[in-house]
Amino acid sequence: MDAKTKYTKLVEDVKNEIAKDKAKFDRIKERNRHQEKYKELWEKVNIDEVVEKFAPNSEPVINESGKIIFRTPGSHIQVVCEATIGSLRIQDLNIKSQRKSYLDLEGKRPLNIVENGKMRGRTDKEYEVATHFRIKKLNEL
Repeated sequence: MDAKTKYTKLVEDVKNEIAKDKAKFDRIKERNRHQEKYKELWEKVNIDEVVEKFAPNSEPVINESGKIIFRTPGSHIQVVCEATIGSLRIQDLNIKSQRKSYLDLEGKRPLNIVENGKMRGRTDKEYEVATHFRIKKLNEL
């Protein structure tokens, strides 16, 4: 079974679980409110390709905050999917900073950007755009 099929099946489980827990529902609703503002800026990706590259042969699990995680046992890289908004991030668990532990599609930490021939640190919004990806729907694959 491919990653997209596994992900799609778990999305319903996540939504059903959230519906039972008002506190969790409220936390996720607030998290989604922030992400909705920027998701149109995020690159669309094929979840099968991302999981194959960063978490091959992994079985997804739902974590305590309602995210779907793909991680190959023994690996320090995981693909973190936000089931309620249809996005994903690639996280390096060896990086101690929770906030800046996400990678781009090349597997690199996009902390800096070259602009007008000079390197500078990315703003929070630029970092978010470089590390958040929208999951393509089945009809877009």
